[in-house]
Amino acid sequence: MTTRLYCRECGWHPVFRGKRTALRAAARHHCATTPLADTTPRRWSWSRLWTYLFGTSPTAAENVTEDATSGDRATDAAEFVDTYGSRIQWAVLAAHHAETTRRARAAMVELVRAGYQIGSPPYGYRALRIRVTDPTGHSKLRAVLVPDWQTAAVVKQIFAWRADHGLGFAAIAARLNSNPRQYPPPARSGRWNAQAVRRVVTNPKYLGRQVWARTVAGRPAPVEQWVTSAPRVHEPLVDERTFRQAQPGHPIGGGNHGLPA
Repeated sequence: MTTRLYCRECGWHPVFRGKRTALRAAARHHCATTPLADTTPRRWSWSRLWTYLFGTSPTAAENVTEDATSGDRATDAAEFVDTYGSRIQWAVLAAHHAETTRRARAAMVELVRAGYQIGSPPYGYRALRIRVTDPTGHSKLRAVLVPDWQTAAVVKQIFAWRADHGLGFAAIAARLNSNPRQYPPPARSGRWNAQAVRRVVTNPKYLGRQVWARTVAGRPAPVEQWVTSAPRVHEPLVDERTFRQAQPGHPIGGGNHGLPA
């Protein structure tokens, strides 16, 4: 644990290993204003910025910041300073955040369109890590989906019950729970339910494509806005006809849950 002091009057900014040492040093400081203290665990970096308005306390600055972002105060008047006393414009911080978000999304889109898995694999698949070389010559690890022999059979059985026999999600869950050894449930739930079956039935990754951004702010996004890969970037577990017939609202089982061409 380290503590950095900063005096807004003279720019004094020493670093101390303990809080008590820092407090004693602050009490002996010759300036009239009390130095500000920034206590940071050792695993953190000093790149964390002070987000307080120049000439105000950190608590008061938080309230002013909220007003500035809500429109009660102009953003051009919100000047911030870091631990070294350098002024930072709020607009610069906002632009940096927007650019970082844009780059992160562009990287995710590139991975999905290349057919690589992001996050945990869906039920029925396992993630196989492979080493690929990018255009710059750097070698990186990427994950691709390969069928898991036991759970992939369960996925095919779920689609068969849904598309060919027209069973509901709750009825399928009851059949799966009758034989947990043959139909192992998803690890995170420990037991099949209607919601878990619905997640399997509505997941377009079983068609052999990678899909991302199916939801926006927790709500389903239109199919046209999904980020998808080329067909058959991994082995599909169901065909297009079976997938469509199994969707909620289908006469046999849909709504348009297909992927854009």
